[in-house]
Amino acid sequence: MTKHIGFWLLIWGVLDLLCALFCEIHADEAYYRLYGQFLDWGYFDHPPMVGLMTALGNIVVPETSLILKNLSVRLVTVLMHMATVYVVWRTVERSTRETQLPAFLLVAFSIPMFCAYGFLTTPDAPLLCFAALFYYAYRRFIIVPSWSMTALLGISMAGMLYSKYIAVLVILFALLGNLRLLREGKAWVAVGIAMVLMIPHLWWQYENNFPSFTYHLVSRATSYQLLYSVEFLPNQWAVFNPLVWALMLWIGGRQICHSDAFRRSLGMTIWGFQVFFLVMTCRGHVEPHRTVVTAIPAIILLTEETEIWKRGIKIALACCAGLVLVARVVLMLNVLPARTGLANKRPFYEQLHAEAQGYPVVFDGSFQAPSLYRFYYNDEAVLVRNLYDRYTQFDLWHLERELLGKPACVRRKGQVYITESLNDEDLSE
Repeated sequence: MTKHIGFWLLIWGVLDLLCALFCEIHADEAYYRLYGQFLDWGYFDHPPMVGLMTALGNIVVPETSLILKNLSVRLVTVLMHMATVYVVWRTVERSTRETQLPAFLLVAFSIPMFCAYGFLTTPDAPLLCFAALFYYAYRRFIIVPSWSMTALLGISMAGMLYSKYIAVLVILFALLGNLRLLREGKAWVAVGIAMVLMIPHLWWQYENNFPSFTYHLVSRATSYQLLYSVEFLPNQWAVFNPLVWALMLWIGGRQICHSDAFRRSLGMTIWGFQVFFLVMTCRGHVEPHRTVVTAIPAIILLTEETEIWKRGIKIALACCAGLVLVARVVLMLNVLPARTGLANKRPFYEQLHAEAQGYPVVFDGSFQAPSLYRFYYNDEAVLVRNLYDRYTQFDLWHLERELLGKPACVRRKGQVYITESLNDEDLSE
C-alpha cells in the first residue's frame, strides 16, 4: 500500500486538513473570505476564483467556531491541493511512475510554498491546481491532439486565468517551448475556448474601467532600489528551498534545447519565470511566491531525471522535507510573534471589539484590519483608505456609504472613538 500514490495522498491531505484547522488565519485569507461574501466576476486585486472557493467552503462548513471558520475558508483549498498533487503525479511519464514515487514525494514535499498552498487560501492555490491540469492535458495533446485534450486545455487555461493573471506567463512560456503549436488548429480552438470562458470577467473589467489591469501593470511600479534585485535570490530559496531551486535551474536549462517539446516547455517555463521576475525587480518589489507555479515543472522534471537520485540528494531533500514538516507544526501551535502575521493577531481585535460596543467599525489604513475584524466577529467593518495606502476592493464596494448618519466606532491613526452619526469628516482621508 505504501507504494501507491493514494496512500500518501491521503496522508498529505490529512496533514493539510490539520493545518487548515489549526493554523491561524492570514489577513489575506480574511480578505478573500469577503470576496466570497460579495461574489462577482472580478475583484480589484485578483480574478474571482479565490472568492468562489471561499464561498463554496462557507456553504459546506458552518461557521460555528473559530476552527470551523478556518476550515470554511480553506476546505476547497485542501481538496484542490490533493487534486493538484495527484494530477502532477499522473503527468509524470508512465514508465517513471513505476519506480520514482519516493523521489516525487521528496521533491514535492520539500518545496515550502508548494506545501503552504495546500492549506492557505490565496489565488496561488487554484492557480497550481489548474496549472497541473494544463500540463497534464498539454503533454497528451502533443502526443495526440484529440478533441478531449483540446477542451481540457481550453478549460485549464481559463481556470488559470480566473485564478491569477500570472497564468498568462505559464501559457506564453509553454508556447515558446513549442512554437509548432502555432500551426496546430486545435491549439487555436483551445485558446478560443479559454477566451469564450473569460468573457464574463473581461466584461466586468470593462464595466469597472479595468481596475485590475491598471493596478498590476501601472500602479504597482515604483522607483528602482538595489535591494529589490538583491533580495530576489534568497526569496526564491525560501519558495523552493536552495537545493530544489538549484536542481530545477540546472535540469530546466538542459531541457530548453531538448528534442521533446513538452520538456522544452517545462525548461522554458522554469527559466522564463526566474528571468522575467528578476527583470521585474527593476520596477518594484517582487513577491517571492509569484514563481511558485513553476514548482509543477520542477517536480515533473526532477522526478523523471533518475540519474540525479544519488544518496546525498535523497538525504538532503529528506532533511528539507523534515524542515517543512516542522514549520507546519510551528504554524499549528501559533507561537510566532504577531508581527509575522501568522499568529497571535486576535488579542488586538478582542480589545477593539470591546471598545466598539457593538457598533460597526471604520478603519483607516490597509484592507487587513477590517477583513480580520469581520472574520473574527462577523460584525460590520469598513475601510477608508488614507493617502499612503493603495486601492483595494473596499474602494469598489464603498461599504462605508451605508453607515453615513449612523452610530459607528472609528479607528483612525491609532485612536478609537464612538460617533453618534458618521459623517464625511469621519470618512475623509
